[in-house]
Amino acid sequence: MDAGIPASPSALPRSRALRRAEAQRAECAATAALNVIGQKWVLRIIRSLGERTQRFCELQDALGGANSATLSQRLKLLEDEGIVERRAISEVPPWVEYSLTSKGSDLRSVIGGIDRWAERWAAQQ
Repeated sequence: MDAGIPASPSALPRSRALRRAEAQRAECAATAALNVIGQKWVLRIIRSLGERTQRFCELQDALGGANSATLSQRLKLLEDEGIVERRAISEVPPWVEYSLTSKGSDLRSVIGGIDRWAERWAAQQ
């Protein structure tokens, strides 16, 4: 190795504090995601909207009669997170449709993996 050429930054050993800070950032991202998807009805909303675009009442029926205030709150949360798209239709009478964004579709595939894991391992308890 040539002594005149400094080692690249990625080749230098990282300090314990730096490794801890990186791990904490990763944990915070995972925790933030779980705080959203761990709320009641959220996983079921994402699964249902992954099948097709739905109106509020259709979605409520598909979920087995979720409380309308709670469903409205969850849809607003998912819209704010960029997971669900709300589209107002200006016809007579006007209505609103909900569908997954590309971010939501990507999350749905992750949820599918969790479902497969649960089906495999939950049966063994």
